[in-house]
Amino acid sequence: MIAEEFWISRTLQLAALGLGKVQPNPLVGAVIVYNEHIIGEGFHQHYGSPHAEVNAVNAVENQELLKESTLYVNLEPCAHFGKTPPCTSLIIEKHIPKVVIGMQDPNEKVRGKGIKILRDAGIEVVENVLYKECLNLNRRFNTFHTKKRPYIILKWAQTKNGFMDILKCDRRDVACNTTSKKYWITNEALRVWAHKLRNEEQAILVGYNTLKNDNPQLTNRLYGSNQPRRFVWCDERKHENINNSFSYLYGNIEEVLFQLYEQNTQSLIVEGGKKTLQKFIDAELWDEVFLLVGNVKWEEGVYAPKILYNYDNKIDIEGEAIYHFIKTK
Repeated sequence: MIAEEFWISRTLQLAALGLGKVQPNPLVGAVIVYNEHIIGEGFHQHYGSPHAEVNAVNAVENQELLKESTLYVNLEPCAHFGKTPPCTSLIIEKHIPKVVIGMQDPNEKVRGKGIKILRDAGIEVVENVLYKECLNLNRRFNTFHTKKRPYIILKWAQTKNGFMDILKCDRRDVACNTTSKKYWITNEALRVWAHKLRNEEQAILVGYNTLKNDNPQLTNRLYGSNQPRRFVWCDERKHENINNSFSYLYGNIEEVLFQLYEQNTQSLIVEGGKKTLQKFIDAELWDEVFLLVGNVKWEEGVYAPKILYNYDNKIDIEGEAIYHFIKTK
């Protein structure tokens, strides 16, 4: 079992390289071991590209060795045709005698079918090696298929004394022009970190008032090249679409999440104002929270939302901090 855990840990390292690139597919890495040595490895690199098992098999120079090798993979091999053929067919075709799997695929199109096909073909299958670690790596994918909603990450920045925004002036006053000024709370390092988060997740959401008052870009400009899809939540359809590059969602929070689920959105960053964030907190509809605290104080402003949980860990970056909350229920 120690050897199996060692090789599955390597599949997890490989799988993580696909973060932000493979959604809505899962993160998958594969390693092929012959006589205690890796002869081939690979990971799923981009959505629509060959799966990890295919890349690992193709990396093996002497294909005859596959008949005496073990394939390690963090997620059950697929058993259906999608963008690519099923990996179970390739494994059987190459006469790989043993497959060690980190966890079963929660997708109803697979969910045990791949394991059954392999066993029916006479292949030895070992399951649930480093199960918790495998579950955590694909927490977005697992949440989407088990809870029928995106994996939800709440993120906001606040000052040392709890303010997240300035007080907006009366916009009926022609002299009101708060949008022309920038009020940074965090340092540049934390802003880069926030864009790294955007690089890794599928979508980002704000409320209608945030879009109308602040006109945020919600793009990734500081880290990597992936861009999240941008959504605006409107309580009612009477709101006009003031920015055509955003997608608009309507209804209550459950209806909004269902719309995102129907659009195959597996992970969502909520970066709205206090009202939007507090709705997710009060409804207990979140999986992680990143609270960024800058090294500044304001005399007045809009207080940040309240979350009645203890943070799980704290990251200090150049004198400022990120508090990370993980919801385990």
